[in-house]
Amino acid sequence: MNSLVPLVGTIALLGSALVGGVFFAFSSFVMKALARVPSSEGIGAMQSINVDVINPSFLGAFMGTALLSLGVVVLVLLTHGHPSIPQ
Repeated sequence: MNSLVPLVGTIALLGSALVGGVFFAFSSFVMKALARVPSSEGIGAMQSINVDVINPSFLGAFMGTALLSLGVVVLVLLTHGHPSIPQ
């Protein structure tokens, strides 16, 4: 149990960084590129993105990170003040 909190926390941290990078890339250049094309083409491209984003790799990273983060909270609450875990 001693190494479980840091391990799960590190995995959740890396997953959060990955998902944050995806959101940063999307807002930095995908949305700007969509704004440059005519509205009908931008709508079509965005609808295509919305269909393709529903896949196991993205949803696994997105939802898995959220679940791992909740797991870290639960682990910390359960082990907080436990004598075998240094504070």
